[in-house]
Amino acid sequence: MTAYPVMLQLAGKLCVVVGGGPVGMRKAYGLLKAGAKVRLVSPRLTSPIGRDRVETVSRVFRSGDLDGASLVFAATGDAASDRSVAAEARRLGIPVCLAGSPSEGDFSLPAVLHRGDMTLAVSSSGRSPALATVFRDQLDALLPETWALVVDIAAAARQHALHDKGSIDYSREALRRLLAGSLLELLTAGNAAGVDDLLHEVFGPSWSLASLGIDLPERNT
Repeated sequence: MTAYPVMLQLAGKLCVVVGGGPVGMRKAYGLLKAGAKVRLVSPRLTSPIGRDRVETVSRVFRSGDLDGASLVFAATGDAASDRSVAAEARRLGIPVCLAGSPSEGDFSLPAVLHRGDMTLAVSSSGRSPALATVFRDQLDALLPETWALVVDIAAAARQHALHDKGSIDYSREALRRLLAGSLLELLTAGNAAGVDDLLHEVFGPSWSLASLGIDLPERNT
């Protein structure tokens, strides 16, 4: 069955990770990056983690550890223990991910690639997480970091259009014109003048990298 893709806003919300092995630690760090409050339940941790950032419960999982949680990850490395965590989560109505058996959980995590505020997620619906990771790595090689600047420019155009309706032609076609005009290549080359010329052509003479507050990174020579 095909999973339903969704992006969750977890800032300030409590998420519980049960298991302090490599998989559990990756889940905890990912949740911290998303701004979540993290409770980590495990008798031992495989890597250090800031105790000021994480509520650490240094013992095996027990009933009550999931109280107040919005999301749960069962990553103990033991199938029976993970299922016990999942049963408690479902009793409380909390979505749970079983790291060792994604198809048994309420959700699974995709392989993720970030380019600034653009996030690309690849999922096999839990059938082969390793294959999703391989595909993600191929995308990583195809999509340069410069895409983060493309996102900044597109976001600025959208905000301008929302606040000053009719002032610019903001549309999918306008974005296609930017990309067809070699925006990505100009940004990668650090050609600010060329980018400004393209912005003038698509959005008008008042548009430039400077007006958007965007500085191109210095190129290594």
